[in-house]
Amino acid sequence: MTKPFNWKRHIAVGGTFIVLFWVGDALLDATIMGREPFLRQLHDPNTYEIWMRTFYACLLGAFFASLSVVCERGRRVETALRHSDDLSQIFLESSRDAICVLKTADYTIVNCNGVFLANHALTEETARGCSFAELVARQGLGDQIMSLISDCACSGTALNSEICYRAEDGRNRYEDISVHPIGALEQGVRTVLFVARDITVRRISQERLEESEARYRAIFEDTGTAMAIILPDGTLQMVNRGFEAVTGLSRGELEGKRLWTEFIGSCGSDGVSAPDEGAPSASPRRSFEVQLSGKDGIRTMAGNWAAIEGTDRSVLSLVDISAHKEVEEALRESRATLAVAQRIARLGNWDWDLGSDTLEWSDEMYRIYDVDPDSFVPTHELVLQAVHPQDREQVIRSVNDAIYNRRACQLDYRIVLPNGATRTLSARAEVTYDAQGKPLHMLGTAQDITWRLEAEQALRNSEEKFSKAFHASPDSIVITRAQDGTYIDVNEAFQEITGYSREEVIGKTSTELMLWADPDARMVMLKLLNEHGHVRNLDVRFRVKSGEIRELLWSADVIEYQGEACLIAISRDVTDQRQMERELLESDARLYMKHEELKNVFHQMEGIRREWEEIMDCISDMFILADQFGKIRRFNRAVETFTGMAHRDIVGRDCLAFLEEHGLKEHLESPGIELLHKKSGKWFVAKRHAFPPEVDGSAREVVIINDTTTIGRHQRRPQPEDSGSARLSDVG
Repeated sequence: MTKPFNWKRHIAVGGTFIVLFWVGDALLDATIMGREPFLRQLHDPNTYEIWMRTFYACLLGAFFASLSVVCERGRRVETALRHSDDLSQIFLESSRDAICVLKTADYTIVNCNGVFLANHALTEETARGCSFAELVARQGLGDQIMSLISDCACSGTALNSEICYRAEDGRNRYEDISVHPIGALEQGVRTVLFVARDITVRRISQERLEESEARYRAIFEDTGTAMAIILPDGTLQMVNRGFEAVTGLSRGELEGKRLWTEFIGSCGSDGVSAPDEGAPSASPRRSFEVQLSGKDGIRTMAGNWAAIEGTDRSVLSLVDISAHKEVEEALRESRATLAVAQRIARLGNWDWDLGSDTLEWSDEMYRIYDVDPDSFVPTHELVLQAVHPQDREQVIRSVNDAIYNRRACQLDYRIVLPNGATRTLSARAEVTYDAQGKPLHMLGTAQDITWRLEAEQALRNSEEKFSKAFHASPDSIVITRAQDGTYIDVNEAFQEITGYSREEVIGKTSTELMLWADPDARMVMLKLLNEHGHVRNLDVRFRVKSGEIRELLWSADVIEYQGEACLIAISRDVTDQRQMERELLESDARLYMKHEELKNVFHQMEGIRREWEEIMDCISDMFILADQFGKIRRFNRAVETFTGMAHRDIVGRDCLAFLEEHGLKEHLESPGIELLHKKSGKWFVAKRHAFPPEVDGSAREVVIINDTTTIGRHQRRPQPEDSGSARLSDVG
């Protein structure tokens, strides 16, 4: 840093010269020039002389002050040059770069540092004035470097380039070349500064880094795993082809635009935890399972999450384990199926380690022995204790024979359960040996065959019952061979219906005996049997031994009898029943004809009834029909007109109460007598007629009320007011 000028010092120099000039001039005037004495000049000066002397003193002081400034600047420049030379020399010596100064006229070396000397095996004496073109020509770089120096000298601008050459040890050497002009272009660039920096290590590191990046890029792209680089906010910074494949989106649609959590469905128990408040993204565990939503639907993926050291990014890798999950699921299903199959078959497996004398059971073994898996530890001694005492010696002998004589162990024995029940087991076992013949494991199965023995006994009982039912059945039962239709067995009902004895039927077919009266019915039976495996209630006609045709209701099923496929047919003689059905049909037909005749008569009577009702509605007299209970069932329109009531209000009313309500009770009590109806002022004659009882015993009555008001030939008598009606003798 340059120090500022000391102006005070320069001003003091100027002031000192002013005082010295003024005092010296005064002494010269007093001593040499013989003018006024010096002291008088001080006490009584001449104004003109004072001002002139002062003026010249100031000029002289300014001159010397300026000269002092110029001298100081010169010293500063000289010091700066020396300092610059020292710094340049220090820079040259301390720099790790090879530096030299060249003349552009002949390209000789003016100055250089120790690194340059060492690179080219020179000394300071031999380097000065040495041709730079010859030095670089030895490395095979003459044209490249010299053209760079020439361009710098011509253009006056700094240039740089990177070169590579083979060193004396045979390795490639990389240098960063810089050429800087020294001096202005207008004055001509006479010297240039050549700097060669060794970048071999950096270049090799860069190449190794690029190679490493290319290798890891290849691994990143072609690993077969969906991988992505995740930013702190969860954004996908970089994805590989596997990630594109599972998501169905391109890199342009993923990188920098989508969050990785957008593709995550549900997580497993060790999956992704929810992000904390303010956290940049979700914080997955190192290993987890997720459901990834992609172009092919939802896949199960195994994820691995790792932070990239020294950065805020993380790498996510996802491996499709859908097939593995399917295999695991299939394995679980297989194990579950095996457990179910063992439970259904009542078959358990066991493994006896003969070396450690430990026994392993499957779940079904615990169920067979009726013990709790959580509290019971199976051992060979406990198994022997559970064997029935009568079978224990046989079991021990069979086990020893299998171990020491290498024979397969196969036997049935009984065990006694903790509750005292007995079960029968069928055991199968084999022994494995090492290379020296030492027994290692005894592997076997145990199946509960108690149910099979019970089933065999039940089968025997069932066969006995079947035989009894077969022979005692009132229906015809036959068993024929399915392959050729040969009769194997027939019951007594078949012999009774057909008239054939058992000896005449066994070994023959129905075709040979010509039992089927309708061959087409037999073909229909065979077709139904082939399609459905059974036939139910098929009407067939059989020709019995006497030649009579009998009608049978025939059913059949395919069964296994005595180890071969057979047909069991059950038929019932319905000849009499069918005859009765035909007679019943004929009777129904006759009844139907009678029904039609009655229906025609009914229609005729209904027409007559409608005509009668129409006629009655045209008559002005009132007609009322009452049933056996005295309820009004029918009446003509004159009743509605007289009472002013609707049809629905009259039907079902009590007839006597209805007539009393409308003032006609006295008329009804005096049939055939003409009486005055006070409310209407008309004269009426009421008559009652009873119908004969119906078939069901019910009786009906008709009330006829004639209006005689307009008949003038009757002589009416005045009626007493207290009687409520007037009576006239019937002249008729």
